[in-house]
Amino acid sequence: MYIFAFDVAMSSTGVCVFTEKGIPEKITSIITNSKEDHQLRLKTIADSIIELRNIFPTSYMVYESGFTRYSASTQAIYKCLGIIQYLFWDCKQKSYAPSTIRKIICGNGRADKKDVEKSVLEYWPNLNFTTNDESDACGLAICHLIDQGLIKNGTKKSL
Repeated sequence: MYIFAFDVAMSSTGVCVFTEKGIPEKITSIITNSKEDHQLRLKTIADSIIELRNIFPTSYMVYESGFTRYSASTQAIYKCLGIIQYLFWDCKQKSYAPSTIRKIICGNGRADKKDVEKSVLEYWPNLNFTTNDESDACGLAICHLIDQGLIKNGTKKSL
């Protein structure tokens, strides 16, 4: 069984699929066309996730919890999150605040995206990322593994 981790966004949703033992199997971004209406972009996200779930039987899904900054982008994120939560209705789900993820894997709740990527590569040094949404999703995966006691914080390069 696999665990999915999502860095949710309307334009580029980062996805990390990993085993329950902490081995990354698939890292990708779901990119949508910014010129399309939200319903078409949500369909693109949903179709991609359905395809991934058909390949990777899922037991758990984790996601970065939303935050409020700008009204329109916050609404878009929550639309995406609603679709994702629906598609994983049959799995356990857990959210982590962005500052919690950064604190757990970087030691600093205000770490930036480059710091997150650097920390992820200390755990999984052979990964390559196309977007920082992918490294953020992988950071979330590592945060979850640490939170669940599957790895110890600071056990870098051991996965």
